[in-house]
Amino acid sequence: MCMTKLQENMVKKIIREYVTTYLIEGKKPSGGLTRWFRDRWVDISRKKKSGGHPPCGASAGSKSRKGGKRAYPKCVPASKAASMSSKQKKSAVIRKRKKGATSRGKAKMVSTFTKG
Repeated sequence: MCMTKLQENMVKKIIREYVTTYLIEGKKPSGGLTRWFRDRWVDISRKKKSGGHPPCGASAGSKSRKGGKRAYPKCVPASKAASMSSKQKKSAVIRKRKKGATSRGKAKMVSTFTKG
C-alpha cells in the first residue's frame, strides 16, 4: 500500500501523540472499549426492593421463572438504564425474551431500542 506524504505525516503525528500521552506520561485511554468495560452493567428485567436494578447476570436462584421459561437478563449500562422510561425497558425485555435462545442454548443479542 502506497501512502502520500500527507497520509504519512498524519500517521507519524498520531503515533507520536500516542507515545507521548500513553507511554511516556503514563496516562490511560478513557473512552471506547475501556469505558465499556468500566461501566456498571445492570439487569433491567428485574428490580430491587429499593427501586434500582440488580447487577447484570443470571444468579443461580433465578435461572427459571413461572412456566419453566429461562430468565434471560437484559443488561445495559446503568447510565442508559437511568435514561430509559419504564415502557422502553419493558419493550426491550419482551423483545429479548421473545427472541429466545440459539440452538446451543445461548441467549440472542437484541438491540435495546427499536429501529424507527
